[in-house]
Amino acid sequence: MKNMRILAASAALMIGLFASAQASAGCCEPAPAPAPCCEPTPVCCPAPPVEVSFCVIDPVTCCKYPVTVCVPAECAGQTPCYVDCRRGFLGRKILTYKFECCGECVDIVITKHGRVIVRD
Repeated sequence: MKNMRILAASAALMIGLFASAQASAGCCEPAPAPAPCCEPTPVCCPAPPVEVSFCVIDPVTCCKYPVTVCVPAECAGQTPCYVDCRRGFLGRKILTYKFECCGECVDIVITKHGRVIVRD
């Protein structure tokens, strides 16, 4: 008889647990939809270099030479400032010009025969 009471109590407890589980399952709200995936951040690439043309004056002969150099896009449309002239190998003159807006320096080499070489 004692076993019957324990068995009946266990069954009642099991039924109660099952009923409460069903009742709570019916009143639960549906799970919220997952947040949409974030879009990847666009990659910012620097602007491509641009060509800038200007005239270089040989400080010894006063001859003018047209020069075209590639510089960062920030320097587009700017005229560089003359910085320095020094002697190079085999009688060459090395002129240094600086673009103030972007800090870019360019060396222009003038050979003794008047050939112009651009060194970026």
